[in-house]
Amino acid sequence: MTTTSAVLLGLVQTVLTGATMAGDRVFVPGDYPTWDGEYPAILVQAPHERKDSQGNGGINFDVTATLRITGRVQAPAQAGELGASVAEALATTLARQVEVAVINQYQVMLPLEEIPFVDTQIKTSAEGREHFAEVVIDIGMKFYQGWEDFCPPQADALTEIVVDTDLANVFDPSGTYPDALFPDAVQPAPRTSGPDGRPEGGGLDIDLPQ
Repeated sequence: MTTTSAVLLGLVQTVLTGATMAGDRVFVPGDYPTWDGEYPAILVQAPHERKDSQGNGGINFDVTATLRITGRVQAPAQAGELGASVAEALATTLARQVEVAVINQYQVMLPLEEIPFVDTQIKTSAEGREHFAEVVIDIGMKFYQGWEDFCPPQADALTEIVVDTDLANVFDPSGTYPDALFPDAVQPAPRTSGPDGRPEGGGLDIDLPQ
């Protein structure tokens, strides 16, 4: 299976579900509208991808995708901005839970070459009687893509193989055969070994299944 940002997005959603205080409230952009408004909640996105050629003129890329995991938590307002501190502490705990769930997880790491960076930011806000905190974790995921992962080359279907033999140990010492199938391989006469340009046998035709 080709490794893509979309594939990694699905893997990360799977390993996060049930692994943090957000429980099964782990969403990707396509299903985020199903969120019930409860906190904590996690949104997983893949907002950036970069392909760097490995050179040598081929279609070979080192691909680095940024998986963005946004966790949101909520705490009731308390005196002295204590609610903001509680929300920030919850966000910090959630960030650690996300890292433990994703980094070095077998299913996630299997298609990767490395995780080149992890960048984490936390911010808080207040709305009425509630304090909110949001943690944004950008995880770099590096993997390989080659020519086989893109548009396949156009070619005619192979339907038949014809095998002809011109042996080295069965030969005519002095004969000349101008219509040899492989003229560059023919030993000039007089010769002490083949090939001599004369096929031994009528050839073998192999029809290939389609």
